Amino acid sequence: MEFEELIELARDSYVGQFVNFADTQLKAYPEGTPEIKVMVAEDSGLYRGLYCADFITVDPEESESPRIIELAPEEEVTFEPIEVTLGEMEMTVEALSWHDMNLTLADAPMPHEGGGVQGIEAWFETWFDPDDVNVDLDSRFSGHIHSLIIDGDNLHVDFGTAPVQALIDLLLLIEMNGCTGVKVF
Repeated sequence: MEFEELIELARDSYVGQFVNFADTQLKAYPEGTPEIKVMVAEDSGLYRGLYCADFITVDPEESESPRIIELAPEEEVTFEPIEVTLGEMEMTVEALSWHDMNLTLADAPMPHEGGGVQGIEAWFETWFDPDDVNVDLDSRFSGHIHSLIIDGDNLHVDFGTAPVQALIDLLLLIEMNGCTGVKVF
């Protein structure tokens, strides 16, 4: 199976489970809402302290404060590790967990605010869309990533309901910044 097909399969599997999850949560908590963006403590490790919760509700019987409910996918796309070349960058792809994708970068500048990978801020603005500038009113879900954590040479991304293009754009951005190797797990 080609890398592009694996990406599509991983995303489709996750989003299918997300649809079922959201439907189940809405039946249990009709006042709840899927995909709500929240600001968390800056020291949380989340990029710019931003996070998109899978589902938020207030259960009047339990508390007046919001309750976040996260999807724990039951299915993951499994495959033998593959090697993929993107321009000058070699990738070892061991797993494609759409809700919890980890990338370890080799020979690349650290991608953090104020420096590092050029364009990471623009990528985040596009695919997290903190101000909900690019909202498709005809779509049930946001089509955005749910979180980004940058930890040294490691990126941790919950791609949420974002399309495959979000991952492709991230990989192209990493490659354009001179990264020669990536491990995806």
